[in-house]
Amino acid sequence: MSSQLKLGLIGAGSMGLNHARVIAGLPEARLEAIVDSDLQRARALSELFGGTPATGLEAVTGCDACIIASTTESHTSVALPLIALGMPLLVEKPVADIIAETAAVVDASRDNGTLLMCGFVERFNAVIATLRQILIEPPIHVIAIRHSPVNPRSVSSVALDLLIHDVDLVLTILGREVVHLRGATWSPPGEVAADIADCTLQFDDGAMATLSASRAGQRKIRTMQVDTGSWLYELDLLRQDITVYRNVNQAVIGDAAAYRAETIIELPFVRHTAEPLALELTHFLSLITRQDAAQIEAERKTILPPHRVVAQIAGDVSKRTLRP
Repeated sequence: MSSQLKLGLIGAGSMGLNHARVIAGLPEARLEAIVDSDLQRARALSELFGGTPATGLEAVTGCDACIIASTTESHTSVALPLIALGMPLLVEKPVADIIAETAAVVDASRDNGTLLMCGFVERFNAVIATLRQILIEPPIHVIAIRHSPVNPRSVSSVALDLLIHDVDLVLTILGREVVHLRGATWSPPGEVAADIADCTLQFDDGAMATLSASRAGQRKIRTMQVDTGSWLYELDLLRQDITVYRNVNQAVIGDAAAYRAETIIELPFVRHTAEPLALELTHFLSLITRQDAAQIEAERKTILPPHRVVAQIAGDVSKRTLRP
């Protein structure tokens, strides 16, 4: 390998544009090829950020790694032949919109010893990194809201599009197994894909997470509250800030039974080193460079659990017990 890793990009849409922009600013990599079914779109992106435009996967066979940012329904048919070639892959979430296909891609990467990473970019949000550093007790309740205005480009369930991010975050932060799930979805009249998905997860130690995702809102919201019983951590993932609350005193005062509560408020410093997508790509490149089998397998193991949860929410909104 040369000092700069040669990256192939599959998909020249909005997410492909973001990846191409970030790759152009990374000293350790360069964009070698851009593949899209629309050659004009691939060419337009290559003129901005480099790389040879093409419509077929043969254009990326000489690359050191690939990023799949094409339409969700194309992910499996693109990923499997590249995995067979031993190509390290970063696949945008969801890996597939059918859980059996996601499992097939994960299994193929394991069988072939190929690096597979999913684009859970919120893991690299500065406030999530800060929370994991300052969290001193196990959470007992997480509330997350991820709402957006209508997105006419979206064709899959909001559970796969948005909710999967917060499912992944609570699984990552809590590090526990989901044993019960209750969810509900709403689709616009005449539409199949859900635009609202809410769910409650219960973990094996009794902790809970309440998550809400919507593409029918009037503004963009990305918030999370993490309650440990002694501390409340309030995160804004858009503004990338965090506030910590601790109630230290509460009392009934006087004959009128007035109530007073005293709460300590802290504003931890959030260190912003780079945008989340740049940190995600840097992490992907480091996995390629190190070729650490244990780290690669650890990364792979984090892919299926959030996909399993959202598959149940998107496919069946009844209460159920998840099987290991």
